[in-house]
Amino acid sequence: MKNKSPKIFIRSFPFRKILLFFFIGIFICLTVVGISFYRNNDVFNSTSYWIKHTQDVIDEAVQVSSLVKDMQWEIRNYNLTGDVNTIHIYNNIRDSLYASTAALERLSEDNPSQYARTRDLQMQLDSLIKFNDELIQSKSAGNGTIEKLIETVKKQNIFHNAIDKQVEAIRVEESRLLEVKQEANDKSIITTRWIFILLGILTFSLLAASFLLIIYHFQKKQKAEKKIAASESRFRLLLNSLKDLAIFMTDKDGYIINWYEGASQIKGYKNEEVIGKNISIFYTPEAIEQGEPEQNLQMAVQKGSYETERWRVRKNGSRFWADILINTIYDEDGNVQGFTKVTRDFTLHKKAEDEAAQTLQKEKELNEMKSNFVSMASHEFRTPLSTILSSVSLLEFYTTTETQDKRNKHIQRIKASVANMVSLLQEFLSIQKIEEGKIEPQKKNFNIRELTTQVCSKFTATLKAGQIIDHNHTGDEIVYSDPAFMDHILTNFISNAVKYSPVNTLIKVDISVSEYTIVLAIKDTGIGISPADQEHLFERFFRASNTGNIEGTGLGLHIVKRYVDLMGGSINVQSEEGKGTEFTVTFNGQLQ
Repeated sequence: MKNKSPKIFIRSFPFRKILLFFFIGIFICLTVVGISFYRNNDVFNSTSYWIKHTQDVIDEAVQVSSLVKDMQWEIRNYNLTGDVNTIHIYNNIRDSLYASTAALERLSEDNPSQYARTRDLQMQLDSLIKFNDELIQSKSAGNGTIEKLIETVKKQNIFHNAIDKQVEAIRVEESRLLEVKQEANDKSIITTRWIFILLGILTFSLLAASFLLIIYHFQKKQKAEKKIAASESRFRLLLNSLKDLAIFMTDKDGYIINWYEGASQIKGYKNEEVIGKNISIFYTPEAIEQGEPEQNLQMAVQKGSYETERWRVRKNGSRFWADILINTIYDEDGNVQGFTKVTRDFTLHKKAEDEAAQTLQKEKELNEMKSNFVSMASHEFRTPLSTILSSVSLLEFYTTTETQDKRNKHIQRIKASVANMVSLLQEFLSIQKIEEGKIEPQKKNFNIRELTTQVCSKFTATLKAGQIIDHNHTGDEIVYSDPAFMDHILTNFISNAVKYSPVNTLIKVDISVSEYTIVLAIKDTGIGISPADQEHLFERFFRASNTGNIEGTGLGLHIVKRYVDLMGGSINVQSEEGKGTEFTVTFNGQLQ
């Protein structure tokens, strides 16, 4: 298996963990250095203490040896001279000797062997002092002779040599202990020195490695930031090049934090005009009132993204149909940080969809109308065809001059039936042209009074018994409008008045022309129209519920309404069931 390179190792661990590892190593090294320094200082202090302690023991031992010599010297003087002053000096030396041996005993308490030697020294001193005291008493009693003096000196030398030997043993032992302590201290110093050196090298290496790692990390970070900056620059250029997309970002509360060129193109706002503004500035007043901006963001949070199509508002107040996509931005912990919004102007698309839907609806209505017409025509054509057939059959029997009146009657019935079928076909062709948008008003100057008179005269042969058409005209006779439309409107209203009115009734046709208006009023006293039926009166193929078996297609009033709308007019209906109906058509600005 191949070993990983340092670069791969560094990449495999996060920078913070590696740096933490180095700093922990440095901390451990410094801690070990501190502990070593503390221990070395403790050893040094201990060694210093023992050096002083040993020196104190040696000094006290030497002091004891010196005091013993002085004490022996004073004893000898007293034996030779008998001077009482030497006794006083002797006593002082003895007291000092006791103090020194007591001090020496205290200093030797921590070393059993030395303590034993000190105790032996104390006993030897006690024996020497006791011997000297007895010697002083003997001298004071006058028992001192030369021989006794010589013997005393010999015994004193014996005591003195034993004491010196014991003192020397104590000094030698202390010197040996001092050498041991000094050697241990030297080893400790050397060990600590090497620890300092090694840990110093390790600490320096860790610091150097940390420094290099930091430099490596920051160089890597700088490269990454440059790459990110370059990527962001390319991304911004890409977004700014998308002129047909409004792309921008908001914070979690819907306030805009950046803005791209496509958004300016579609919405009309510059960067400095929208940064810090809420997205509600793009919504219609109705959408704001309904809380749509907040609802859209909530939906994006719930689903992660949210897409919808709605009306939006540009800076100039104009509206456009928008396709909107909102994506939620999360941080590493899953908290919402903001949103990205992408908006496309779908106005043309929406218009095309609406036009397609309208075309489809018109096609559907046209097919439905054709179907209804076929059904209606099969029923409505049956009666006039039957009439024509029966009249033609009867005409075969009326061949003489005496039967001319009967022939004329049947000929009129044939003409009326043919006219009825022609009217049905004209109504169907008219509605088809209107639905296809192929018919427009052809306005010109004409005499509306003469036109109305001609239309009324067309019904002379079809009036019921006792029916009268009363035509009245007021105002100017020459108007600027479409005579064909006017002819069709008047014909339909008068035809319905004749058809739905009983015998012996008056049909009033009043035309009023002023400077800017034309008013057509057709009133009958027929079956009337119920309020419920009046709501559907101008719908295609609609017939009132009280028409019974009276012939009709249900297209006439629908066509009239479409003609009136094309010429910018209005229709008013006043009707009461069983009492009659009055239609009033008003055109404004029609007189030239």
